Amino acid sequence: MKNGLIEANKGILKKIFSEEFWFIVPQYQRPYVWQEENIQELIDDLYYAFENKQNSEYFLGALVLKRTKEEEFKEYEILDGQQRLTTLCMMIAVLRDLMKKPQYKWTLSQMIYQEENELLRVPSRSRIKYNTRDKVKDFVKDYIIPSGSTRRKEIVKFHESTNISVANMSKAISVMHEVFAGKDNLEAFAVFLLNNVLFIYVSTDNTEDAFRLFTILNDRGMPLSNSDILKSINIGEVGEEDLDEYCESWEYLEEKYNKSFDRFLSFARTILLKNKPVSNLLDEYEKNIYKKGILKKGKNTIDFLIELDQVYDAIIDLNDKELSNEYKNLVTIMKIGLHSDEWIPALMSYFIKFKYYNLDEFIKRLEYKFVGDLMSNISPSKRRENLNNIIKTIEIINESTIDTLLDNKELFDIDKNIFRNNINGEVYGKKYTKYLLLKIEYLMSDNAVHLSDYKEISIEHILPQNPPKKSHWTKDFTENQRKLWTNKLCNLVLISNKKNVKLGNLDFKKKKEEYLKHRMDVFNNSKILLDKSSKWDEATLKSRQNTLVNMLVNNN
Repeated sequence: MKNGLIEANKGILKKIFSEEFWFIVPQYQRPYVWQEENIQELIDDLYYAFENKQNSEYFLGALVLKRTKEEEFKEYEILDGQQRLTTLCMMIAVLRDLMKKPQYKWTLSQMIYQEENELLRVPSRSRIKYNTRDKVKDFVKDYIIPSGSTRRKEIVKFHESTNISVANMSKAISVMHEVFAGKDNLEAFAVFLLNNVLFIYVSTDNTEDAFRLFTILNDRGMPLSNSDILKSINIGEVGEEDLDEYCESWEYLEEKYNKSFDRFLSFARTILLKNKPVSNLLDEYEKNIYKKGILKKGKNTIDFLIELDQVYDAIIDLNDKELSNEYKNLVTIMKIGLHSDEWIPALMSYFIKFKYYNLDEFIKRLEYKFVGDLMSNISPSKRRENLNNIIKTIEIINESTIDTLLDNKELFDIDKNIFRNNINGEVYGKKYTKYLLLKIEYLMSDNAVHLSDYKEISIEHILPQNPPKKSHWTKDFTENQRKLWTNKLCNLVLISNKKNVKLGNLDFKKKKEEYLKHRMDVFNNSKILLDKSSKWDEATLKSRQNTLVNMLVNNN
């Protein structure tokens, strides 16, 4: 291949797993993430083709490769296709261990590993070399390469490995054995696999061209995420001397945020641009961040994301010891109770510029504005505009003028009448019901301790939704009164574990006793309210409703 030339061709599996190709999974690649259903589906599809279309080619997609400088071997870094190649490598190893014919076993072994031959000066070499963590290399060495290794019983202990790749690879091997155990004609299937299954591969020895090609193929339908493409764009701009360091940084972010990584990247976009997106995330970075010189591709982008992650870790994940319990509790209930996280970039922007200076006051105003807009049915577009106006104002002020931000009614005021009307009606079943009850707990608390991040929270009616006909509830309330009050704030309490339906229809006195006995873990301020209430009637509900609504509207 001439320098800079892009080569495109197709290759059946026996060619791809031959001396013409030696593969490297570079450090910037994501872990092996295929799940059991992916393995099952691939084998089912391959077997269907084997049984019904034996004379046809089976296309497995495209490989995007970068030729290395290694002259002795035809060695390629895998830019796209490592999940499929790793799966097929394991499948070849499993088939090898299921074959009875020695020739089949030997041939399949040679496809995944070249044994050393001193006489011919041939070194030992794996078909796929993983330039990732040592645990992956060790697993491949012990449970894929040796003949019979995929049948070792102890492989199941790796199913719970903390290394994502090792856990998924061990599960994949187990699934393959389980699926192939129910299949016939394995030897004939192996012949079909090696001679009919093919890839289209494109390769170049120029790093920039290779990553550009990786991106172009995504635009043509390859199933890559925004973060995958941004990784290719940015890692492709990092020099060889710093590649390992920046690959590790990107991989750290990928593993930390997992499926939410694109969301984290969108937070970064908002902090940088301070406006609502007008295109997809990739176009936003290319056209509005890179072309306008706000960030440079490569080290500059990755350094910025790492710094942003440190801010997120401090004030959103709440790992900063200098944060007050009041701040932590408000952020905690926002994370638990709100179905939108669009408030996060504004909070991060404030902390980036002012750190702890009036941070408690800022989060209170931000929460009040965001929640007020959310529960007053303000459109998503207008809510984002309001948040971006806060970020823009943060950019132009300094510590000496910070009071102009915190006292800015235009930025933080809400329509209190709409807000009051919406929360004064039936709220049970709304997206924000849980949040309103959490906010009441927050406002009634002295915030002496950090509120637990409850994993399970249920909403309980005091006056039941469907009380028994002969209960005290039907004597104390008319049917119209029950319809009016049952689903309002005043009749609802939070419990921090699964709802005990057996208590739901008890009369108030008995229900109160069970709550206070800790049969149900009622939130503290709801528990105090129940303890002080001697009865639960319409007068109690009216008074409680007025108190709670005023508390939320006035935010104190």
